[in-house]
Amino acid sequence: MARRPRARGGPGPHPRARRPLPPASRRAGRRARRHPGRRAARPPPEPRRARARRGTAFFESFHGRNVSCNPAAIDRELARVAPHVERLWSVSRDGVEVPTGATAVRVGTPEWRAARDRADLLVLNDWIEDSWRPRRDQFVLQTWHGTPLKRIALGRRDRTPRLFAAVVKQSTRWSVMLAQNDFAARALRRSYAVVRPMWTLGYPRNDVVVTSSGEEARTSLGVVTPRVVLYAPTWRDDALDQPDPLDPTALAERLGPDWTVLVRGHARTLGLRAEVAADRVLDVTAHPDVSDLLALADVLVTDYSSVMFDFSATGRPMVFHVADAERYEAEVRGFAWDLGERAPGPLVRTTDEVADAVARADEPDERARWAARYARWRADFNPLDDGHASERVVARLLALGALPRR
Repeated sequence: MARRPRARGGPGPHPRARRPLPPASRRAGRRARRHPGRRAARPPPEPRRARARRGTAFFESFHGRNVSCNPAAIDRELARVAPHVERLWSVSRDGVEVPTGATAVRVGTPEWRAARDRADLLVLNDWIEDSWRPRRDQFVLQTWHGTPLKRIALGRRDRTPRLFAAVVKQSTRWSVMLAQNDFAARALRRSYAVVRPMWTLGYPRNDVVVTSSGEEARTSLGVVTPRVVLYAPTWRDDALDQPDPLDPTALAERLGPDWTVLVRGHARTLGLRAEVAADRVLDVTAHPDVSDLLALADVLVTDYSSVMFDFSATGRPMVFHVADAERYEAEVRGFAWDLGERAPGPLVRTTDEVADAVARADEPDERARWAARYARWRADFNPLDDGHASERVVARLLALGALPRR
């Protein structure tokens, strides 16, 4: 009897039909036969739940020279309302004391570059000095450091195409710029070609000026006289290492034993000009934050410095020493408007005139003489310096997501 032919591929005379493998499985089988030692691929792991990020804030004031100004005030408020946020402070030298809970990073080091690169929020009050540019998801708050009476940046008469390019390179790296008042918002937008949002929220650094008694600064400085006058001139581009225009030693002698004269040079003169030392004269240029000194002073003597707009939040007397006003206007910077038409205090030129103006500044007749001007000045420049500017700034930063939510 003839045997039936075996079906191709079947086990016997009656093979059980097999469903063909899909192409992918056949390829996998061929790979396994060719590479018997290779392990089969494992299935992908279950996705892990992402851990909440702390968020990182990077602060820098005057290129790391100190911890001061608006960045310091914003740091204090951020530490209060968001203590989980990592806070890093840029410092230019060893010995700069940073706030409790913050970490210092030395300018120019690999750690400093890494800190700046990974920060979610950067809070600065001056130019970015190198070519660094933020990532698209980083938020850079430029607070600047004063309402400008003098012409700055593109407002200067000696501006050049090179300056214009440098200014635009700066302002295009800022997410937002902060202004103390409406005048400052307009002036800063023009001067820095700012196209990003401008926040007019008052100056955080002035929260201390209007809420502190100044007694802590009095104690730390060792001031024992009942009265204090602060002399705080601006800087002059062509005389950074020169003595200030007013002689503070002669001023202290003229005022007498009831007065201490505090001398506060501009941050740009720190370490360049000789310190002043005399009886009842203290050079406080190296004091970390001028806001503490403004809170302490009974009277301010200045020339064209933006501290006039900060001190006026207190309502206390100001005297303007303008001995070189014509030269400053024509040869140095120039002014946005005529100080003499709006100043809420006397404009004087000699040391004797300064001493006389300071001595009688609190007399009722002198107060009444300047009351109307002072009220207009404060309405124009200090309507938001109410002790809560830091709260407004930090609340807006958090609301906009400048730091990750916990």
